[in-house]
Amino acid sequence: MQTATSAGERSITAKVTIRLMLFVALMYLLNQFDRGNLAFAQKTLSADLGLSNAAFGLGAGIFFIGYFLFEVPSNLILHRVGARRWLSRIMVSWGVVTILMLFVQNEYAFYLMRFLLGVAEAGFFPGAVYYIALWLPARERGKVLALLSAAGPAAYLLAGPFSGVILGLDGSHGLHGWQWLFLLEGSATVVVGICGWFFLTDRPEDAKWLTADECDELTARIERDREAGSTEHTGLLQVIRQPRVLRLAGVYACIQITNAGLVFWLPSVTSRIGDLSTFQETSLSVTPYAFQIIGLFVLGRSSDRRGRHQTHVLIGCLCIAVGLGIGAVVSPVFGLLALCLAFFGYGTMSAFWSLASSYLGTTSAGAGGLAFINSVAALGGFVGPFTFGYLLDLTGSTAASLWMLAGVAAVAAALVAFVRSPSASPDRSTAPAQSLQMKE
Repeated sequence: MQTATSAGERSITAKVTIRLMLFVALMYLLNQFDRGNLAFAQKTLSADLGLSNAAFGLGAGIFFIGYFLFEVPSNLILHRVGARRWLSRIMVSWGVVTILMLFVQNEYAFYLMRFLLGVAEAGFFPGAVYYIALWLPARERGKVLALLSAAGPAAYLLAGPFSGVILGLDGSHGLHGWQWLFLLEGSATVVVGICGWFFLTDRPEDAKWLTADECDELTARIERDREAGSTEHTGLLQVIRQPRVLRLAGVYACIQITNAGLVFWLPSVTSRIGDLSTFQETSLSVTPYAFQIIGLFVLGRSSDRRGRHQTHVLIGCLCIAVGLGIGAVVSPVFGLLALCLAFFGYGTMSAFWSLASSYLGTTSAGAGGLAFINSVAALGGFVGPFTFGYLLDLTGSTAASLWMLAGVAAVAAALVAFVRSPSASPDRSTAPAQSLQMKE
């Protein structure tokens, strides 16, 4: 009987993954395309607008201020109106703002559009994590979160050569290459956002593509998860004041500082190898993202199997710190290899969000809690690129910037040591949502 039940559960999970989660992963793929296009446009955009390294870093970081201010309200609205409507609205909004980047002519317009882009994108990733929690029990989220998170580095792997080709359109029909980049990627995002309105389903009970028995089984499993957490009457302020939630926010903020610093400046790091064409430079700069994909599935699957999410997040943070530290002191070629180790460490994101969603559950307060963690981290996204650019202007070298990021990653590792996983057992049928009953 147990074997038949397990086979049935796997069948339902596979159906949900194919029907919904692959589309959500596509949405996130385009989200990361949007994040990455600025990095690849950096050289030509800065030259055309007359931006210094510090000014470009400030513009890249201002995105996260808008993201921070509207993250929690966005997820609270998502809980009220449904993920189908709100995730689709977010996509269409950021696609439109991306297209409007064509008309930026000076650094102040650049700052404004980056801020508006952050406002438009606010709530998307925590909304997607929350959406996954509505559809899958906690013990099955790790693999799907790994799939979702893998869409990020996959986007950069594709974006490198893709952006190199589009930037080669410079001058075509009177547009700069970076304008073509924003136009094409923004248009694709709008189309997929509109499709999401018709394709996504809010909850299992609304899914006409599930049989009645499948719907009942899936709903019962998710309900057992929810009841295990007893979070229904816990308020948002109580959630974000929990010490463990604050520590999780601190860990993710530190990781985001290092990640955003690298994402926006990695092509500049690669360019120091020398004698590279634009296409070679953009293609080579995405190599570390292949290691992030490997890390996502290695660390995500291992954390699911062993049930020790906190340990796997710690391993990831240590890899980031060591990789960045080595990258700061060796030659550009070996430095790029060292950054591959750091990006493998970023693969801990699947374990991190499994840990966070297990704590916070699927109530309105849980949705707000996930958004709170991501919004605090958004401030890290402001600090990372701006500080990297400032130190680059100050020293003329990426070494100081990489050392700074390595130190922040070490702080993340130290914070992780004080965040205990809700459960160390991978065999429990309801992975722990005792998030909001945490006793310190």
